[in-house]
Amino acid sequence: MKLRNTQQQLVNWLKSNPCKTELEIVQQCFGDRTRDKKHADLIRRALYTGKIDRVRVKFHDRDTRKLYRYFVK
Repeated sequence: MKLRNTQQQLVNWLKSNPCKTELEIVQQCFGDRTRDKKHADLIRRALYTGKIDRVRVKFHDRDTRKLYRYFVK
């Protein structure tokens, strides 16, 4: 049976793989090489319903970029 891209699949994966970026989630959890609106919407819905949370991390050595790291509450 093929797994569907669901919020529950995301939550289960983040429980065993915390503190991942959006790109890492898409590549490792969903097995997709590109980020698209479908995956962004799925992560956003899980975030707004309170199933997952994120923290903003600033790296000084990477052009002062700020990345979000996602995890399960």
